Amino acid sequence: MKTTILKTKIFALLLIVFTIGSCVTDDLETAVPNPTIDLKAEFIIFSIDPSSQFAGEATITANIINIGDDFQSGAGQQSLLLYEKQLGVPTDQPGDLVGRLDFTSLAAGEKLEVSYTRPWNASSPAEGEFPPEYILIISYDVDLFADGNVHNDDTNNSNDKITVSASLINQMFRG
Repeated sequence: MKTTILKTKIFALLLIVFTIGSCVTDDLETAVPNPTIDLKAEFIIFSIDPSSQFAGEATITANIINIGDDFQSGAGQQSLLLYEKQLGVPTDQPGDLVGRLDFTSLAAGEKLEVSYTRPWNASSPAEGEFPPEYILIISYDVDLFADGNVHNDDTNNSNDKITVSASLINQMFRG
């Protein structure tokens, strides 16, 4: 009788260990999938705080969104960059860096933003007649795809940049 009870307890213990072991294996297999990583430059918007009919403070806000699986990376491997590009800057150059946000992770559906505020005069040639463009770029370290981390390999780099003309700011002054 004691032998039967002992065998039953051992069998129950083995069953519990096997069940827990198979759950852990299943969790590990689902924890390391082949993720689809896709960060997207979503928008650049403008707002103004007017001080006169044609002048005031303009705020340029740029946003990215994670439209894929959770993004996880190391420090210094990626940044959100906002550039101001004046007329005459060569087409292969982004202009002056006016905003930067370094990040290491971005959950699915999560957003990040960077903004820049500057004086604006819609009646001046540099802003009114020839307004700059603002360019948002998701910048990745050149070695990112070689680091062995599949959770930071962007699968769609065609949506990592957006450019918007600041002529929209001048339209805001016109009402």
